[in-house]
Amino acid sequence: MNEKMNNELNGLANKLGISSEEMTTKMNEIATANGLDLENEKHLRSALTLTRNFVRSSTKKSNTQSTGSFGDMAFGFIVGAEPARDIQEWSRKTLMNDYNSNANKVFNEGRVAEVVEVNGLYEKSQLRNGDVESKTIPSLPNSSIEVDEGKWIVPLDNVEAYSSGDKNKRFGKPLPAEEWRRRVHFVGKKEGGDFQYWTLGLKDSLAKDWSVESFRWFHLHAFFNDERNACYGIKTSTLGSIRYNDNLSEDDDLFVGNVPNMEDLLAEHMENYVADLIELETYHQDIMSNPGMKLCITDGIVSSMNLTVNERTGNRTIWIEPADIAYGFEEEEIPDSTPCWVPSNVNIDFGVGSDVIVIGRTNQSRKKDSEGNVSDDEWNPVSLNVYGILPRIALGAAPTQAETKSDDEELSYW
Repeated sequence: MNEKMNNELNGLANKLGISSEEMTTKMNEIATANGLDLENEKHLRSALTLTRNFVRSSTKKSNTQSTGSFGDMAFGFIVGAEPARDIQEWSRKTLMNDYNSNANKVFNEGRVAEVVEVNGLYEKSQLRNGDVESKTIPSLPNSSIEVDEGKWIVPLDNVEAYSSGDKNKRFGKPLPAEEWRRRVHFVGKKEGGDFQYWTLGLKDSLAKDWSVESFRWFHLHAFFNDERNACYGIKTSTLGSIRYNDNLSEDDDLFVGNVPNMEDLLAEHMENYVADLIELETYHQDIMSNPGMKLCITDGIVSSMNLTVNERTGNRTIWIEPADIAYGFEEEEIPDSTPCWVPSNVNIDFGVGSDVIVIGRTNQSRKKDSEGNVSDDEWNPVSLNVYGILPRIALGAAPTQAETKSDDEELSYW
């Protein structure tokens, strides 16, 4: 057996998670079962083909078992990922402010239960159906908040029914201490389907552990809702199902050889979110005054960059300007470059002068005077909180990252 065949057998063994010796033994068994003589070169090639088929069948069966029948496999790329948010953090802060302001009102609205420690036991009081219910509980929920010595409040789910009319099974029960959510923007297609834009919703550990690179073809398993153009991560399968297409061998069942142009797919399926960089402020004002998702796709030339990491936000900064900035403007009328705040999960593998497509959320803050007072009618330029970047033309290399920088230093242009 030549070196090329040995290498392929090693690769097949890796796919099954077995040793090379076990893979060779399996091929011998397949050859014997099919009456093939491995000393004959033609028979050897046939045995190798049958072995490949065996491995494909085994891995396909394994994938089906691991993902289960719930959900679908899909193929595509991530356009951008929004930051993971603990939606309970803001709720807890609001709850505490309201409770400190008027504890009785918050209790009577069913938003909290009160717990006091009596002789080493926890006595819970909670409003149910208009009456105060008291009960001894064995321990404090992890979401409890101490408000006094020996006294706690426990945030409750006080939504009795959803807008659909369905009853909320968790009504009156403690809310979790943390509840992480992340929205990811995905262009892809289910098996047998066509490419389209999907929002991918992730919860809890899926939201916190998500690390898929933007604009890199990959495969995943998720639950798809065609009516909402949305898909949702499945705790038991989504992260484990992720496979980057460029890491797969060409004989892998998942491998896709000819892929469409990513920019063409953005233009076809996300055109409603595309904005000209010169008109970014108008676009920002339009989307902020209208309901719906606040997403923006624009493009420009990188005019400068600062990879010093902000110590509070973890962001780096690049500035982009329209590709045709030198045309149609007098020098004094040339618009300012647009600052883009780039989080640590977005790669910056390009340098100044690169032509890039940027996906994110627009943001605009009021100007401050020298004493820090906020202006009523003067605004800073619109900026972008970046979710993803696709370099059309990547020039040079990104400058070396410098030391961490404070908010005041980074925002000196304010």
